[in-house]
Amino acid sequence: MKGAFQLFAKYFLILLLFFLIFQIGRLYFLIYNLDLLPDGFWLTCGQSAWSGLRLDFSASAYCASLFLMVGILEILLKRKLLGFQKVLLVVVLTIVLLITIADPELFQKWGNKFNSQVLVYISHPIEMALSAGATNWLKTLLFAAVFCFILYKLYQLAIRILKIELSLKWINLGPLLILNGINFIIIRGGVGVTTISQSSAIYSNKSIENAAAINSLWNAMYFISTNTDAIYGTHLNYLSDSESERLFEEQLNQTIDSAKVFTIPHPNVIIVMLESFTANASRYFSGNNNHTPFLDSIAQQNLSFMRCYASGDRTEKGLVSVLSGYPAQPSSSIIVFPDKVSKMPSLSKALRKQGYKNYFFYGGDAEFASMKAYLVVQNFDKIFDKLCFNSAALTSKWGAHDEHLFRLVLDKLKKEKGPFFSTVMTLSSHEPFDVPYDNSKISKDEWYGFKNSIEYADKCLFDFLENCKKQAWYNETIILLIADHGHDIGLKNVHYFGPEKYHIPFVVTGGALNKKHKGIQIMNVVSQTILPQFILSQMGIPSTEFSWQTNFENKESFAQYHYNNGFGRVTNSQQALFDNDTRKCYEYQGSETDSLRFINEAKAFQQVLIKDFLSK
Repeated sequence: MKGAFQLFAKYFLILLLFFLIFQIGRLYFLIYNLDLLPDGFWLTCGQSAWSGLRLDFSASAYCASLFLMVGILEILLKRKLLGFQKVLLVVVLTIVLLITIADPELFQKWGNKFNSQVLVYISHPIEMALSAGATNWLKTLLFAAVFCFILYKLYQLAIRILKIELSLKWINLGPLLILNGINFIIIRGGVGVTTISQSSAIYSNKSIENAAAINSLWNAMYFISTNTDAIYGTHLNYLSDSESERLFEEQLNQTIDSAKVFTIPHPNVIIVMLESFTANASRYFSGNNNHTPFLDSIAQQNLSFMRCYASGDRTEKGLVSVLSGYPAQPSSSIIVFPDKVSKMPSLSKALRKQGYKNYFFYGGDAEFASMKAYLVVQNFDKIFDKLCFNSAALTSKWGAHDEHLFRLVLDKLKKEKGPFFSTVMTLSSHEPFDVPYDNSKISKDEWYGFKNSIEYADKCLFDFLENCKKQAWYNETIILLIADHGHDIGLKNVHYFGPEKYHIPFVVTGGALNKKHKGIQIMNVVSQTILPQFILSQMGIPSTEFSWQTNFENKESFAQYHYNNGFGRVTNSQQALFDNDTRKCYEYQGSETDSLRFINEAKAFQQVLIKDFLSK
């Protein structure tokens, strides 16, 4: 029993030692950038330390895991490996030292900590040396000397901990394995569905404060293991840069919408993102099924976009597409790169400048897939997620079902006088489809769960909109209903990555909708990325930052979506599917004489998108 206790004590001492090192590293970062702190040193220090707590423990557990592995190796070999552990400790502390020294200067020069951009420079030492020429070496060396001294003292303390004698008997292998299990939980940030990411540390819309909260070692490991340049390389450069840029500009010749859809210049705006609402669940939008009768009735009475397509096939991609007008990429999701999303425009940022309050509502965990980090840097004032519901409402495996979500939205917006912008993201129609509803008339096939959940979500949406009509703010409010992405629903004779899967409903309703546009169908093809440009142009607010789509009145409009490693493209008269692995178009509909230009325009769009993604 004594041996097991010593083993646990030794591990936690090592864990806490690394945790202490990371707190000192945060102080180093803040003191180095003292003149950049908008809210003062002590407030930023406390807030960033608290917000970065889980990430600090995760990074500490990564370091401690190395010594746990050595402990297991000692028992297997029946010999002490103190010399090896000393070398390992020196290596780890040296890495921590280099990253801690580099990050404050990197932030001053580039506005971010260690990221994929640094990896590009590492592979180009001459350019790296030229860039480093502007560094304040005196300041850096002075700070580094102090940090080195502190690390040396902590190294001596660590050696004393590592020298704690432990029995090499097989009986200690069990506690060691238990410790590895505990350590793994700390590394992933808990036992929930969502694993830890930089998102867990981000708490402010000021980049310096978020940078202080994000653990430097964890951040560096993340970018080393997810180098964005390695995702794409150059094999998707089908055209020369000049040709791709030319074709891209030609297909996105922007004009301003002439239609006046809003009755007032600055209405309240509510976007309801409907989880997995495929147009193929709707009789009105596709004629294929009748599982959204309430949405269909709403669409018939208001402004509906009949040929709208999702940009990607995941919720986090849809969130960025809808709020930032930024297309999904074929092999990546920009939302998991905090340094990139911080440079993106968004509807919430634009409306904040007009005096809007920004709210986000979700029944699940907002930290899932780094969504919370994205929302914070995009100037959302309040984020309501599963933590805002009582336990009785958390009946879904993901969190709170749509009926509870919409109830919360109405409760929080009840006294709002505007202008406000709210994004509501539903989840009941997400796998595993565990909704409190059962339509026995639906065929019990493999698609029953999804179809049944869609019907439940559809009814919840209808009840929400009916209750919205009773609110004091309704007549000054525009409500936009759009899916985050599509979903398979069992259609036969369609390709898995075909446009049918990406076809989604898009409806504009609310008390501030111009009566002239009620009952109107927009038949031009649009992408879900149109939302920011559509809303801002109706308000007379410049929308040139959102340059990835045409407007809805353009007869030459198009929608392009990306999947795994390919893309689909749809216009009013053509559509195609292209695979990046085989570099072939395997499905095309339209005029054969126009097919080559059509595919080249799609290639150019993808090429410019990837270049833009890598450059952020």
